[in-house]
Amino acid sequence: MPSPHRLRWYSLVPAGLLAIATGLLIAWTSKQPVDAGATLIPATSPMPVRGLKRLFRRYPERLPLTVPPPVIPQPLPPQQAWPELPLVQAQPKFNDLNRAHWAWPLLADLAQRDLVSGFPDGTFRPGAAMTRAEFAAQLAQLFNLPPAHSPLPVQSSYSDLKPDHWAYKGVQKSVKMGFLSGSPEGDFLPDQPISRIQVITALANGLALTSSHAATEALVPYTDREQVPIWAIRQLVAATEAGLVVNYPEITTLAPNRPASRAEVAAMLHRSLVYTGSLQAIPSPYIVEKAGLPSRRSN
Repeated sequence: MPSPHRLRWYSLVPAGLLAIATGLLIAWTSKQPVDAGATLIPATSPMPVRGLKRLFRRYPERLPLTVPPPVIPQPLPPQQAWPELPLVQAQPKFNDLNRAHWAWPLLADLAQRDLVSGFPDGTFRPGAAMTRAEFAAQLAQLFNLPPAHSPLPVQSSYSDLKPDHWAYKGVQKSVKMGFLSGSPEGDFLPDQPISRIQVITALANGLALTSSHAATEALVPYTDREQVPIWAIRQLVAATEAGLVVNYPEITTLAPNRPASRAEVAAMLHRSLVYTGSLQAIPSPYIVEKAGLPSRRSN
């Protein structure tokens, strides 16, 4: 019959084997990597369960991520509209031109945009007669039109205008655009004062203006209409309809054959840029259109 001590030793074997197996299992499970498909756990949640507790909690309770609600873009506050700038903002940088001059609003607008130039001494000389060379230079500066389509060949050289003349390039450009032309004798006469009717005719030709009124109707506002040369009537009618003609001091007096002053030329150039849509119209009591002449174009 076995002794009691022997029976006691054998009875402890199963318990020891079970303890060893349990320890190995715990060590193995604690070293397993986290499942790649596991749900993320916020940092504020309890630490993951490991060891024996993991054996008995195969699927531990996991807190879901709290996703913040989507941010809905809100419309920006309405932007305040830029206030409209005044038509004339500052005094032109000419020491002989101020607000008292009749053409100041038009000249100021051109000067601020660097569209007219004066003399080296800082003057504009608004009352001085403008020469043909000066007028050609202004046209070349203000307009960039394609060459005029004329059935007649365009004269490209003049006996009295050499390539070293200060206005040579301006004359060439203004002639190609169809504003000006030379004399039948082949001269350009660059230093000759240009008359008011020549300025009006040049603008009408270069801008390809057409008339829709008869001369007897369109020339009614001019008390001196009998002085208009026959060759300039069609262009005068078209320019009047387009609102290009500016008469000072009397709006009804055209004075077609008088030399055009620099201020008068600049004012009519401003009106030409308004006609083409390059500038905004500025009110002036000396625009012939204001006299009630029917016009096919309103500004």
